[in-house]
Amino acid sequence: NLRRTHALLSLMLLNGARLAARTDTDGNVHRLKDQDRTRWNRTMINRGILHLRESAAGNEISEYHLQAGIAACHCVAPDFGSTDWPRILALYDQLIQLDDSPIVALNRAVAVAQVRGPEAGIDAIAAIRNCHSLESYYLFYAVLAEFEFQLQHFPAAAAHLRRAIQLAEITSEKALLSARLAECENQRMPVAG
Repeated sequence: NLRRTHALLSLMLLNGARLAARTDTDGNVHRLKDQDRTRWNRTMINRGILHLRESAAGNEISEYHLQAGIAACHCVAPDFGSTDWPRILALYDQLIQLDDSPIVALNRAVAVAQVRGPEAGIDAIAAIRNCHSLESYYLFYAVLAEFEFQLQHFPAAAAHLRRAIQLAEITSEKALLSARLAECENQRMPVAG
């Protein structure tokens, strides 16, 4: 139907608008929080938001509507710190009702951690149905590593990063993970004072 088509077009535009900032001129991958948002294509974002509005006419909410809504939250935030993570989490809570795949649940865990902290993110990962199916997915370990890093559990974070590096297939992804591993290995636990 037309509203679903508008939602899909919105999702494609909002994701496509950010492609140029995902890598640098050498092909190195940038995490969302490290992307230069001035390189995001504002024309595509505006068109994506317009199609998202068009898709909202009526009562139907599809996976495309929710995914486009999540992408829109990222696109309208002027910087990573301004991202409306509670809204993103609410959209993931709806999306998981339509698609309870482990990948969606892993993405939801990232939103949980942004809203409630890294321990809550780890708990959300532990609660993923069919979590074992993610054991060959490098981002599973990269996400766990990030949560452990935030908790200053550096040995655990490093172990997850090493596993993620083993599983990653693209050189630029391996390079990003390796840089994060080096950063992790250079950390020291704070001295109690």
